[in-house]
Formats: sequence, C-alpha cells, structure tokens
Amino acid sequence: MAYSVSELVQNLNTAIRLSNTLTRIEIEGEIIGYHGPNRNGHIYFDLKDDRSIIKCMMFSSRCTREYMDIIREGAHVSLYGSLNYHQQFGLSFVFERISDGGEGARMRALLELRRELEELGMFDEMYKKPIPRFPRTIGLITSSSGAAIGDVVTNARRNDPFVRIIVAPALREGEGAAHEVASARRRLDEYGPDVILLTRGGGSKDSLWTFNERVVAQAVFDCSTPIVSAIGHDRDTSIADDIADHHESTPTGAAMVLTAGTGSLISYLESAPSEMLTLMNRHIRESRNLLKNYSSAVKYGSPESRLERRKKELEKYRISLVNSMKLTLRSAEGKFDRYRVKLPQMMDSSLKKAVRRRDIIAGKLEGLSPVGRLKSGFSYVTDDKGRNIRSIEGLKPGDVLSINVLDGEITSSVTGTGKTEKITDRI
Repeated sequence: MAYSVSELVQNLNTAIRLSNTLTRIEIEGEIIGYHGPNRNGHIYFDLKDDRSIIKCMMFSSRCTREYMDIIREGAHVSLYGSLNYHQQFGLSFVFERISDGGEGARMRALLELRRELEELGMFDEMYKKPIPRFPRTIGLITSSSGAAIGDVVTNARRNDPFVRIIVAPALREGEGAAHEVASARRRLDEYGPDVILLTRGGGSKDSLWTFNERVVAQAVFDCSTPIVSAIGHDRDTSIADDIADHHESTPTGAAMVLTAGTGSLISYLESAPSEMLTLMNRHIRESRNLLKNYSSAVKYGSPESRLERRKKELEKYRISLVNSMKLTLRSAEGKFDRYRVKLPQMMDSSLKKAVRRRDIIAGKLEGLSPVGRLKSGFSYVTDDKGRNIRSIEGLKPGDVLSINVLDGEITSSVTGTGKTEKITDRI
C-alpha cells in the first residue's frame, strides 16, 4: 500500500510529537541568513554548526524585545523548541525561547567581571610592582605537560646561566584549573622567588578562559611577589594579563625580558677588558694632546716668547711705516711735478689778470684825479690861507684869491660877488 505525500508528512509529524528527542529540546548553533522579521512579524533564519544546517522559525506571538536583541547574523545562540515538518516548507525547528550560547554568554560574563574588577581598582597602575632587573630565582606556573617549561628554561639560561627556575605545575584548562593556578601562586609566593612567571604553556583558545576566572584574577592581584604573565597574545589578552605587574605575549619573550638585565650585564662584563683598554688608550691620547697644548701655552706665555712677538710686531710696524712714508713721498713728488709744470702757466695767467685789473683801476683813478680835472680845463680857488673856496659866501671885495690851473697859480682880487644859477641846475 502506497502512502500519499500528505499522509507521509502527517506520519512524520506524529512520530516527531511522540519522540522524546525531537520535541521540547535545546539546540546550539550559529545564526545565518537572518534578514529581520517578515511582514507578519515571524522570525526565520538558518542555524548551523561545523557539519549541518537546519531552518528555524519563531512565531511573532513568542518574539519579545529581549529575544530581538539576541537575534543577529553570526550570533552563537541556544534555541528551545521542537522539530516540525511543514507540508510546503519541509523540515524546520520551531523555537519558543532563545538565549546567548557558547561565546556570547561567556563574553557577556567576561565583560561583566571586567567591569566589576575595574570598579575595585584591580587594573590600576598604582598596584603594579616593579619587576626586578636581576632575578636570581624565577617561579614558573604552567602545565607540566606543556612546552613552556622547556622554552622558559632554555631562553632564560641563554641570558643568565645561573638563574634558578622553580616550577609549580597547574592545569591550564578544564574543571579545577583556575583553583590549581591560584594554589600554585600561593605556594610560590610562600617560597619567595624574586619574580613569578604565569603562562598557559600552549593549548587551545578555550584554555584562555581559565585565566579569566575571578579566582585567578584575585590570586594574581593578591600576589606579594612581582608577577609576569605570558598567557594570551596581544589580540586575546586575559584578565590575568591585565592585572599582572607586566605582560608578555609568549613564554619565550617573558623569559628573555626577565633575564635581559643579567644578560646585558654578562655581555658588558665580557666586553669590559677591551672597552677598558680602549678607554685607557683614549685617555692617554687625550692626556698627551692636553700636555702638548699646555706646553705650547706655557711657551707662548714665556718672557722670551712675548719679547720675540713684540720684536716681530715692531718690525711689522717699522716696515708698514716705511712703506707708508714712501707712498706719501711718491704722492708728494707727483703733486710737486704737476705743480711745477702748471706754476709758470698759473703765474703768467695771474699776472695778466693783475695787469688788466691795474689798467682798469688806473683808468678809474685817472678819471677821479684832480690833475686830470685840471688838464680838462678845470681849476680850483683858494684864499690867502689856502682854504678852498666853494661859495661866494664869506667873500668881500678886496679879498685876495689864488686860482690854481694845470701849469701854475693866478693871484687875483675880489672886486665883487653875485649869485648865479647853480651849475647843476643848468646841467
């Protein structure tokens, strides 16, 4: 007898409802293909793990704001519901509740613990203890089966062959791992090494969560011995890394850092003889140069040296003076030669100018001379006392007058006087 498709689907759903492993169960996986609620408010997406994938849906009546905050592409979630086979859409998982699963829940718990520890001040720099530069004993907390012990011992003794390394083994993951780490820390702290190195020593990424536990964080914070962590790489550091006094990405790097001071000191001591020889040779060379400079300075300041310098200066001034005098003399001789050639010309020119000026002045004087006036027919009259007569006033008949002409004197007597028109008026 052949079943119809509808009958087969009905039988499948009946079998699912009767099964204890297909209804009211919880599944985990990663959400893919989520594009938000459809127009009816229902939620559809696929849930997958490493090997399988299944369709999932939630009715809008079940969907709350809390669930909507959890549902997102790529989220790792846990779904509670039942398997169902729909006549048209096939097999799907219809869920009623959703919660963060796996990494999501752990990350929320981690962030919450971080906030709490930060409020307590456990990440503050004020609590960080200085790491000793030359540790003689290193306490190592790691898995006894991991490679960290060999890495730490090899690299630490590469820098410091005499360093002691005390190992306190502890589980790196699994149940009780956090308490083992805290117990190992307490034992080492009581033993009293110079520094403690805390590391995973390999393992999966899940082993990192041991060092995010509160008990480990508190153990690291309470440690009285300086503690260095080398648990996670820079991209996935743990809470223990942030609380520790110093953090390195790898056990090898931590071992090198802890013994770097001793390694540098050993290297320095090994190179010290040659360095000291170089410094001594340099000091001797500089001392010789300094002595030579001092000798030169003393010689330069001695009376003989100063007298010799004064002699040289005087000789230099003498030569300079002689050269200056020669130059001045040559200049004077040149001027004398030029003046000697020009002087007769200048004297002749000056003499001619003087003669011309003389003739002009003589002509002017000739025109003003009384003799010249007499030559022109003028004469002048004096009384018997030799006084010039310029007016008829004061003359009376009988007065004797002398009329002076060019070639002699005429004596005359006044017979009478009379006023006439002034000569200037006539002119």
